[in-house]
Amino acid sequence: MAVFERKKEDRIVTDDTKPLIAFITDTRNTDGHVEYLLEVWRVPDVETKWNVSHRYSDFAQLHATLRVGTVALPALPPKKVFGNTDRDFINERRVALQKYMDGILANSLLAASLPVRQFLDPKNYSRNFQEEGRQNVHMVLRAGGSHEVTEALPQCGTRVTKVYFLAHPLADPKTQHVLWWAPFGPDKAMNLRDTHATLTALVQCQHPYIVPSVSSVATEVGVCVVRPWFPQGSLRDMIHQVRPKGSALVKYSGDKLIAVAEKKCAVFGRQILEALLFLHEKGLGHGHVHTGNMVLENNVCQLLDLENQVVGMPNQLRARVVQHRRINSIEALDVYSFGHAMYEMLFQRRLETDTCEDFPPECSPMARSVLESILSAEACKNGLPAVAGLLTHPFFSEVPLHSYEKPTLKLPSSVKQAIALSHQSLLTRLAADQKKVRQQRKLSKAEAFVQQRSIKGRPKKHLHLETNGLASGGDSLTNSADQQEARCKR
Repeated sequence: MAVFERKKEDRIVTDDTKPLIAFITDTRNTDGHVEYLLEVWRVPDVETKWNVSHRYSDFAQLHATLRVGTVALPALPPKKVFGNTDRDFINERRVALQKYMDGILANSLLAASLPVRQFLDPKNYSRNFQEEGRQNVHMVLRAGGSHEVTEALPQCGTRVTKVYFLAHPLADPKTQHVLWWAPFGPDKAMNLRDTHATLTALVQCQHPYIVPSVSSVATEVGVCVVRPWFPQGSLRDMIHQVRPKGSALVKYSGDKLIAVAEKKCAVFGRQILEALLFLHEKGLGHGHVHTGNMVLENNVCQLLDLENQVVGMPNQLRARVVQHRRINSIEALDVYSFGHAMYEMLFQRRLETDTCEDFPPECSPMARSVLESILSAEACKNGLPAVAGLLTHPFFSEVPLHSYEKPTLKLPSSVKQAIALSHQSLLTRLAADQKKVRQQRKLSKAEAFVQQRSIKGRPKKHLHLETNGLASGGDSLTNSADQQEARCKR
């Protein structure tokens, strides 16, 4: 069902998956208070930078906001009441605050949190996303929805703009469903009519390893989806032994993890691969394969939220995908994400790098073979395996599957065409960012080469003097350098 179809003003949609970089470039004294000036940008968009200013108290407030659960935070420099405007002290604190920000942004969970984004990019993240979602959901339900919202689930997921609620059908108050709302993202390419048609088709999907939605509604600004509620939470919730209703920052920062037996990892991996193979054969992809989008029920692993691709949300691993030009298809995106999900299942922690060469010693040769085929630098450079190829790997092929009815998903030709165009738009934007990354690498190498050549080309006496912060002019300085060089030779 498509509602609220009216023309809207075009606007630039922020890509939440692009990492933020922040440097404290200067300080200033405003009304007796020291402000630290930060230059911020998103990787790889170095051409688009902005400035924000914060007092020390703002850093302290951010630190207090992030200090929840068992979140490991970098050290914040201590507060100083007297002498806090002394120039030497300000410089020392500036260095310490830069180290603090580097530590925050190096932690993917902290860097993706709403408080950090509001701190560094208030222009795009000062809105109340929970309230906006509530209002949009209210309008959808008032226009003809069949559910009633019973409880808000603030920040239970890792997407800052995607908000969740518990709801129940009006005809069956005892049944619980999850209702989520998300605004359209930067990869949205379908018009409202095609979005509606695609959502309608996805509701009809029948597959033993895919959870279809109960209903979905497209508006001019986003999508509202109702799906079954799983009280045990996602696979990631189960690994972290947490309840699904909690804040993602609290849930996933703890260290009380439960191991998933390798044999079960093989079973779950096989089931997810079967679901992906089915989707790819239909011309679809999932685009968001991770343990937070997987649920377990009766020892069966199922994928959630096929609708993310319609909303235009970028893959959460996109910042790592842009490092590798050979990850250039929907299938490759899903396979790469699957590799990260397998890593998390096997080792109870997320891989924080784009590739991996050294795996924990408890990893069996068979599991290592699977991970290396996807996550090694060589695999990412030369091309990832296909889903069909992974299914023939002994780690998965020896897993028995129970018989089930033939899966079904009927896609009209117009929907197939719209999906294909949407995929092409996504891959075009991805390729553009991959090109940016390659150009920046070349530039960095060229600058490093020039700098190295300039250092090697300097006379030793000049190099020695510059190292000590002295000018190269003057006989006495030159003679002193020559004497030092002679002593070194002796």
